[in-house]
Amino acid sequence: MTGLLEVCNFSFSYDESEPPILNDISFSLEKGENLLLMGPSGSGKSSLALCVNGLFPRSIDGISTGDIYILGKKIEEYLPGEVNQYVGVVFQDPETQFCMLTVEDEIAFGLENINLPRGEMAERVKWAARLMGIESYLSVNIATLSGGLKQKVALACVLAMKPRLIILDEPISFLDPLSTKDFAKTIQRLQKELQFSLIVIEHKLDHWINFIDRCLILSNNGEIMFDGDSQSCFRSHLKQLKELGIWLPQTFLYKEQFLTSHKIPFTVEELIEILDEVPVIIEKLTPPKEIILEAKNISFSRKKKSILRDININIPKGILTAIVGPNGAGKTTLSYLLCGLEKPAYGEVLLQNRKLTAYRELELSKNIGYVFQNPEHQFITESVYSEVAFSLKVQGMDEKRMDEIIEGVLYSFRLKHVEHHHPFSLSQGQKRRLSVATMLVDEQSFIILDEPTYGQDAKTTKELMIMLERRLHSGTSALMITHDMELVDSYADYVIVLVDGEISFQGTPYQLFSGPKEVLEKAQLELPLRYEVSKQWKLRGEYFATSIY
Repeated sequence: MTGLLEVCNFSFSYDESEPPILNDISFSLEKGENLLLMGPSGSGKSSLALCVNGLFPRSIDGISTGDIYILGKKIEEYLPGEVNQYVGVVFQDPETQFCMLTVEDEIAFGLENINLPRGEMAERVKWAARLMGIESYLSVNIATLSGGLKQKVALACVLAMKPRLIILDEPISFLDPLSTKDFAKTIQRLQKELQFSLIVIEHKLDHWINFIDRCLILSNNGEIMFDGDSQSCFRSHLKQLKELGIWLPQTFLYKEQFLTSHKIPFTVEELIEILDEVPVIIEKLTPPKEIILEAKNISFSRKKKSILRDININIPKGILTAIVGPNGAGKTTLSYLLCGLEKPAYGEVLLQNRKLTAYRELELSKNIGYVFQNPEHQFITESVYSEVAFSLKVQGMDEKRMDEIIEGVLYSFRLKHVEHHHPFSLSQGQKRRLSVATMLVDEQSFIILDEPTYGQDAKTTKELMIMLERRLHSGTSALMITHDMELVDSYADYVIVLVDGEISFQGTPYQLFSGPKEVLEKAQLELPLRYEVSKQWKLRGEYFATSIY
């Protein structure tokens, strides 16, 4: 074996009694090559990453067959932790891989484990921090950093080891749009500079597809269904990609709706070049005036640090309101105040014209449902079925009717095959689907969802939003925290923008995306594609008009 990575007829399962997560996988990766690993939620992408870096099956009771070679050597022949010198992984949530307090100590941690000399270690830490532009944060406590900075620290830790291969496992899931774009550009720059090989596991492809060499697609049963270049992937396997629920680049989705060209555009610039016209963007109807929840002059501090200041917002009844803004703006904290999980230092929150403090705890839980950013925070039973059934049983629902509802939800969220599994044994994508499902079967009048679609494939996201829309049509009101501007454009009726603990905008998505660019820039937001295309089309028209005259 001469390649950097060789995976030969490799299969992996968590239990002998279950079908394999990865099924007879074979592929190779050369030095400096970029691979985009795609597949629906639960297809084994993260499991493959953990097998390639040697954690699985060594650290769990997993079963594997076949072989994985790193630099021609079988992975099981490396000592525990030795593979980290060759393969580095950056996960969805950087906090899951931190074990030290300060940035400097965290970057140095892996180097200490390989007994790097002190002098060389100090230089390596500074080098990695400089590559990521975080030199000024070396002495800072990691817990105080924004999500974007934490992800940069996680990447610096990997870079410090100078690995031959870096695997990014949905690294932008928790990042705001500008941080997402910046992170992808940083990876592209570093890959050119350092010449490491790269495997990107990501549902949203737009920031990655333009510099990827190859695409590898896993099917629902963990088999490789495609391995080849990007253009061939989307040209020859479009139908299968849609059926699997894999996200397509937004530029390509736009092309499908409005173009007849056979060329597949992966960037806005490529899209503009083959456009014949741009459809007019029409504003949605004005949100209803009736208010379900109101915050009056609320402020909140934690450990003497001001988080939110003088917040005044009205949540319209019967529609979907989105809260957007940069990492660290206070969005999740605000949602905690709005549902009573935290109490404001000043001001008050009213639900249906009644102060939250006037509700008893049980009464409040019957009126407000909350889907946490970390789904594990809300699991309380020992099976997927029981988790969905819990609130229905509390309501005293008829057992036959309850079974019908649960069956429908499990099928819609693709959880039927794991209905008897413990919630903590599920993949991250499955955990997220379960957390949303448990809330959508309930009958609360107001639901708050914190990043409900992160880590989900296109099919599941659409199914989730359809179920949410059904609840809205039945009279429920919803508030959703999200970094996904395409989701806001497609589904939200009202938007609240939070920046540095203060409200900087309230209005419709159309008003936000068509308004002053300063609002978007301050909130580190990007325009949805159709707004960006409209903007670029107009600029091109003005350029041609100027050129003519």
